[in-house]
Formats: sequence, structure tokens, C-alpha cells
Amino acid sequence: MSARVLAVEWLARTALLLLWSLVAWGALLLVLTLVDAVGEGPGPALARLLPAAGASVWAWLNALSVGLAVAVGLVVGGITWTRRGSAQNVPPAA
Repeated sequence: MSARVLAVEWLARTALLLLWSLVAWGALLLVLTLVDAVGEGPGPALARLLPAAGASVWAWLNALSVGLAVAVGLVVGGITWTRRGSAQNVPPAA
């Protein structure tokens, strides 16, 4: 393999690791927010997830990671639901 192919593979793996790290961080933030919502109500707890005007990059990354975690959860749930439904519609083998 050439050095260019190895560099591209390394960058792709690094980007994928960063993406999944954001998903995991967003899932953790979402779970902690839902736990806080039990004690203080959903309004104040969910308001902390949305960055205010002039917020730092970290606040926007937190909001992005929560949205990414929700999107990944919906996609994985949809794939699982579709596969489960198609497996139930298959007639039993004779």
C-alpha cells in the first residue's frame, strides 16, 4: 500500500472515532438531562441543552452531539424495527 492510502485510511478511522465519540457524549448528556428532568421538570432541564446566543463552541458541540445521538438512535431503532417486522412476515419453513 502506498503512503497516501494509509494516510487516508488513518484519517477516515480517526474521523469515525470522533463521530462515535460525539454520539456517545450526546447519549450521556441526554440521559443526564432526562434524569434532571425528573427532579426539576422538563422545561429547565431541556433548556440547558440549547445553546444561548453568543455561546461557546463547546455548548454548540454539546447540542450537536445530543442531536446526533438522537438521530443515530432513530436510525438504529428504525432498522431494528424494520428487520424485526420483516422477520415476522416470513412464513415458517415446511
